[in-house]
Amino acid sequence: MATLSQSTIDKGSDIFHDFLCYTCADRKLDNTADFYCESCVKFYCGKCIRPHSQLFTKHNPFGRGDMKKWPVTKKVEDFLLKCDFHKDKNLEMFCSEHSELCCTNCAFLNHRHCKKVTLISDIVKSQSTDLQQLSISIQTILKEMKELQGNQEASIHYVQSSYDEQLSRIQKARREINATLDTIEQKTLKEMKDTLTKLQASIKSEADKCIRLRDELRQLRDVIQDISD
Repeated sequence: MATLSQSTIDKGSDIFHDFLCYTCADRKLDNTADFYCESCVKFYCGKCIRPHSQLFTKHNPFGRGDMKKWPVTKKVEDFLLKCDFHKDKNLEMFCSEHSELCCTNCAFLNHRHCKKVTLISDIVKSQSTDLQQLSISIQTILKEMKELQGNQEASIHYVQSSYDEQLSRIQKARREINATLDTIEQKTLKEMKDTLTKLQASIKSEADKCIRLRDELRQLRDVIQDISD
């Protein structure tokens, strides 16, 4: 069975010496890294980080204050895989009943009566298969969502086209109605104007006749008065 704490790792003599400056290592120098660049996936000492930051202004390297964002070193990885009780054995088994990682010796000595002790590699394979199935399911869902999106976009396009078509018809009908009303208005106004002109002419003619008749009657009256006198 394996147990681990940060203090256990810290007591290791040189575990963190695996973090060496990449640039210095190219020059055969073993300088401890002070920064880790996630974009480059490389470590840099305090001196080499300066030209790196000048060259890659958008990179955001993590200093030792953010070591939780650094990757695990090979020595730490090996340390984590070692059995606490059998130092020459790696943790290869997992007991589901006790939720413990163990080496083959621990599995035989402490977990031989447990019903489910599984190789870690088998669990990883199983999880890998599950992840593959999940990936396939997600891919299928994404495909269906893409088709649904295409259908929805087609529906939106159809509704918009239908709206535009109906709007065009309404506007055309409105123009035709307006044109018809304009024609009727012009025709009606012309007819009314013609009727008014005729009526005015007729009334004026009758009025003129009345005036002439009145004048003639006045003249006749004057003549009769003259004869009478």
